[in-house]
Amino acid sequence: MSLAQGRLWRATLGRDEDSVSVALQREGLTADLAEFRDFRIEIPLARWSGLLKHRVSDRKLFGGVLLDFAQPKDLVAAVVAHDRLLHELRGVLVEATLALIEAGRLALAPPVEPEA
Repeated sequence: MSLAQGRLWRATLGRDEDSVSVALQREGLTADLAEFRDFRIEIPLARWSGLLKHRVSDRKLFGGVLLDFAQPKDLVAAVVAHDRLLHELRGVLVEATLALIEAGRLALAPPVEPEA
């Protein structure tokens, strides 16, 4: 199931339907982005909110969170350092979140406050 698509990135529901796969679209890559053609992020739905929370953090923090989910891991720093890739990735994550909520795969919940 396709969740979101940009010019460079596409987010789809994983085969097990318990994860989201975010990958670069090979046909949309220019020659200068060809080295990233095999880059893929597999995010379990149980960890989606943690990734989404850090999508607007600084590049180092967001890249660190992506390391848990990305393959190949050695491309994470280069992807996060590339302005166009990072900007569109952040947008696709937001669109995928909306699609997951609409499909009933994610639920909005108020934050839990610690007991005093």
